Amino acid sequence: PTITIEGELTASITWTSTNIYLIKGFYYVRDGATLTIQPGTVIRGDQNTKGTLLIERGAKLIANGTISQPIVFTSNLAPGSRAYGDWGGVVLCGKAAINVPGGTAIIEGGPTSVYGGGASPDDADNSGSLKFVRIEFPGIPFVPDKEINGLTMGAVGSGTTLDYIQISYCGDDSFEWFGGKVNAKHLIAYRGWDDDFDTDFGYRGMIQYAVSLRDKDIADPGSGSNSFESDNDGSGSTNTP
Repeated sequence: PTITIEGELTASITWTSTNIYLIKGFYYVRDGATLTIQPGTVIRGDQNTKGTLLIERGAKLIANGTISQPIVFTSNLAPGSRAYGDWGGVVLCGKAAINVPGGTAIIEGGPTSVYGGGASPDDADNSGSLKFVRIEFPGIPFVPDKEINGLTMGAVGSGTTLDYIQISYCGDDSFEWFGGKVNAKHLIAYRGWDDDFDTDFGYRGMIQYAVSLRDKDIADPGSGSNSFESDNDGSGSTNTP
């Protein structure tokens, strides 16, 4: 059975591997709610509405697959018809420090979610856990320089676990960090359109065992599609950290 998911989640829930979940539009997991996803679960993003999963500040995503039962986010189109940017992707927002004046910002790409801890950031903030997760055919450039990436991380704190994550055929950056201090290990960026790994706004975490495999015929002509791009911000300011 396919269960359509849209709107917002305000109370904790578990998605089970006996169902397929179809995300339509921006789906917000609100402050205080935890979305738990069982190993082996398939989640599809709706192409027409550019389905996107957004974990807001104070909410958590617990998506712990296994090596034999990964959690798969993919397009709702049939295999063979799927393409770059079929749907939005996964967005995590936390309360860690960013170097934007005021300490908060709205995540790029169209959602209304705020990230950053303001005047009292929590660098150890916990947005949940992602392990053995595959995210396929995401990434939407709504307007130039305002995109939803495969996995977007806004001010995500070091209490969050990111391990064994693969982004495949992303229509924008595969992984992008906006500030924060989360560590990540065992990342694969597979045949992305734009950058494989991108950091902004004073990201201070550590990344270990990160591999990218590019398609020689696929690239963003505007950015040049770097393997690793690091910018303080769009204007090249000296804001710290």
